[in-house]
Amino acid sequence: MALNIGQNGIVFRLDDGTVAILRPGRNGGQGVQIAVDPEIAGAYRLVSGDIAEGETQSIPPQRSPSIPETDSEAQPDWDAQVDEPGLRRRTTLPSIPSDRPVTQRLLTVSAVNGLPDSASIPEGMESLTATERPSAKTQRSRSERTPPDRLLTLSDGPMDVTGRTLDFAAPLGAGDFGIVYGPHGAGLTRTLQTVLNGIVVNAPDCVPLVLLLRPRAEEATEWRRKFPQADIVVGASAFEEGAPQQVLQLCDLLLEAAQRQTELGRDVVLLVDSLTALWGTMLEEEEADAQREADTSLSRRRMREWVQRAGCFHGEGPLGGGLGGSLTLIGAVWSQAIDVESEEEHDLHPHLRLLEHILSEANWLVPLSAALADQRLYPTIDVRRCRSRYEERLLPAETVEAHLRARGMLPDRDPVACLLRLRAALDASANGTDLLKALR
Repeated sequence: MALNIGQNGIVFRLDDGTVAILRPGRNGGQGVQIAVDPEIAGAYRLVSGDIAEGETQSIPPQRSPSIPETDSEAQPDWDAQVDEPGLRRRTTLPSIPSDRPVTQRLLTVSAVNGLPDSASIPEGMESLTATERPSAKTQRSRSERTPPDRLLTLSDGPMDVTGRTLDFAAPLGAGDFGIVYGPHGAGLTRTLQTVLNGIVVNAPDCVPLVLLLRPRAEEATEWRRKFPQADIVVGASAFEEGAPQQVLQLCDLLLEAAQRQTELGRDVVLLVDSLTALWGTMLEEEEADAQREADTSLSRRRMREWVQRAGCFHGEGPLGGGLGGSLTLIGAVWSQAIDVESEEEHDLHPHLRLLEHILSEANWLVPLSAALADQRLYPTIDVRRCRSRYEERLLPAETVEAHLRARGMLPDRDPVACLLRLRAALDASANGTDLLKALR
């Protein structure tokens, strides 16, 4: 299911009640804002993250209304929100950028988050309408989350070696927060594309979203050509980077849009290429460009809160309420061996500290091996170091023991020997059951 974010944009609401729609630039450009009249915003209860489809009208430049900036003095103090000792604090929240051109105005609304307006539903047909949708939740509590109960198969057939390796090494569940990490050149992007391909092929009811940060133009084009079913949003290009505040606004709005979909009971998969670039943008916005500053930055908490939005909400809440969907968040992280002496002298590249900040939040881990990449052995997945916290809930009960036993038969300390052994078993089998037999 595609949301057509590039065409419709994402609604955002300022603290003063002003509502507008941000339509992102195709390849990380500035993008435009669409003005929304208060009457329309109130009638459809538009909040940040909604996807409103409707008719728009162009506005001549001289008549373009301006979106007022938020009053930074009215923002709450970070001191009331940060409880970690040693973190750098700032006195106000960042205001939402308002210097994008406003060239259109929303005239009518035909659908919100894929739900049609009541006027467009044929008489006699019952359907949930845009105005009847559940109210937005500003925050998901931990009590709403349940362990993943839906297996997301990533292999699209016997010839998909990377997908079959992921299904064997780390079964993925709807609602997982996962990390694919490794050095540059190890196949981080290719692994994410394999995940998305499996979702599109095996779970067409899911809502696939992709956030690209600082990609080259040809990389963004490749994503769009391979996955026309997914919404590809470019936060900033490699050569025309926007202001950090604008980039982060778009990233946060896309995350809000994903949450609005889960409130309708939909399973959403959000892929981020990469979390390292997102972390770098947060540090840039905070002007924490060195390891010592990054280690005490507010971005540490901000990044953890960002990835904590993932979760499975299929279960009934303790205080009642309907069943929800799930948000699966998978991101790529640049990682390489850390020089101990540089770390002691606080002279590390600050991006290298990201993995340790968010590792405890992840329940799906796929490390890529530098040794395999050096020998051009793909996929470079270090199978014995992969982790899936809830795999015993996701796999059929009758195959769990056989699955764990087969994985234990692989060489433990040599990723090259492990991959060669697994590749031989994959070539000799056509499905998961045959693979387990081949690894006995």
